Amino acid sequence: MRNQRKRRFKNLLLLAAVLLVLLAGLLILRVRKLTVSGNSRYSAETIKDDLITDFFSSNTLILWWTHKDGTVPDTMPYLESLKIEIKSPFSVTVKVTEKELVGYFDMGSCAYFDSDGIVLDITDEVYEGIPIITGASVGEFTLYQKVPTESSSTLRTILSLLELLEYQELTADEIRFSDNSEITVYIGYIEADLGQDEYLEEKVANLKAILDTFTSTTAGTLHLENVTGKNEDITFSPSDEVITEAETETEETQEDGADSSSAESSGSTGTGTGTTDTSTLGGLTTDGSTAGGAVSSGQEDGSDAASSGQDGSSDGTNSDQDDSSDGTSSDQADGSGDSSSDSDGTADDSSDFDNGESDVDLMVFNSSGELVYHVHVRDGLVVDAYGNEVPGCSVNEDGYVVDAYWNIIDPATGDLMN
Repeated sequence: MRNQRKRRFKNLLLLAAVLLVLLAGLLILRVRKLTVSGNSRYSAETIKDDLITDFFSSNTLILWWTHKDGTVPDTMPYLESLKIEIKSPFSVTVKVTEKELVGYFDMGSCAYFDSDGIVLDITDEVYEGIPIITGASVGEFTLYQKVPTESSSTLRTILSLLELLEYQELTADEIRFSDNSEITVYIGYIEADLGQDEYLEEKVANLKAILDTFTSTTAGTLHLENVTGKNEDITFSPSDEVITEAETETEETQEDGADSSSAESSGSTGTGTGTTDTSTLGGLTTDGSTAGGAVSSGQEDGSDAASSGQDGSSDGTNSDQDDSSDGTSSDQADGSGDSSSDSDGTADDSSDFDNGESDVDLMVFNSSGELVYHVHVRDGLVVDAYGNEVPGCSVNEDGYVVDAYWNIIDPATGDLMN
C-alpha cells in the first residue's frame, strides 16, 4: 500500500511539474514581434489584430500550431492563405496571400468582390485593372457578405463572365447590363455586345480571337449577340471619332517621315473612300470601308483584304489622284516588303513546332461544335489535355491545325491564321 501511495504521489508531482511548465510556457512565450509579408491592400496592423484575437492566440506555439497547415481564421475572410514561421520564442513571421478582387460596383464608394461574389473591400479608392459592373440591380453592400443582387442568376452571370474573361487573358474596363439584361463588355476602345446570358463561352472565345487581330488603337463595336459557336458572321462597326484621335497620337510619335506616311496610309485605307458597302473578312463582317481598314491592319492577309475593299472605288480615286496613286503604290510596295518580313518572322516562330509536336495551349471547336481548351499537337494529331484525339480537327500539309469550323491555327504560337 505504501508503495502504491508513493507512486501516486510521484505521478501527481510529475503532473504538477508538467502543468507548471505549460503554464510558464503560456505566460512567457508571447508574440511580441509579428512581421507580415505578401500583403498589399491590408495593413500589417490589421492582419495582426485579426490573427491574434485572445490570450491563447497570442502564444507563439499555439499560434503556430493552430495555423501550421495554412488554415485561415474566420476573422480574415480576405485572405486566400497564410503561413506562420517561428523566428524566436517571441517573434513570428506571417506570409499571406490576399484574395483577388475581380470586379466592383460604384455605389458612392467602390464595393469590391472576389470570384465567389463576396464583398472584400468598400473604399473610395479605385484600383487599377479591375472592371466596374454597371446596370445590374443591387441592394446595400455589407463587408464580407455576398453581393446583394436582385436575383442569384445575375450574380452567377457576372462571376461566370469574369472567369471567362480571365481565362482568355482579357481585362475589361466595364461590364454593363441593360434593362433587358443584355450584356456589353468594354475593353479599351472596343465595345463588345454579347446580348443575353447564353453561349457566353463561345462569345468570349470569339472576342479574344478577334481582338488579337486588332491594334491597340482600333475602335468600334463588335456585335456578338447572335454567336452560338456555329461559325456565324460577326459584325464590326468602327468608331471614326476615336480612331481619328488615335491616328493623330500615332502620327505625333512617328520619327521617320516615311514610316509615318506608311502608318497613315494603312490606318486610313477605307476612310478616304465613299463606299458604304458591307464586307466580310474571314467571318468578320465590317460595316463601311473604315472597318475594312481597321480589321485588315491586324491580319496577316490584310493587304489582300484592303485591296478587295478598294476595288469598287479605285476607278474614281485613280481618276482624281494620279500623283497620290504613285505615292500609294510605293507605300504599298513598302508595306508588302514589311509583310514579307512578318512572314519570315512567322516562319521563325513555326520552327519551334518540330517533330509534329507543340506545347502551346490551343483552343479549337470539335465536330460536335464544342469549344475544347488546352489542346496540343502530338505526333501529328490534335489531342486534348488527356491525350485523346479531338474529333473534327487535323493538321494540314502546312503544319497548321484546322478545327471543325475550318479555323486555321498556328500550333507554334496559338495565333488564328484566318
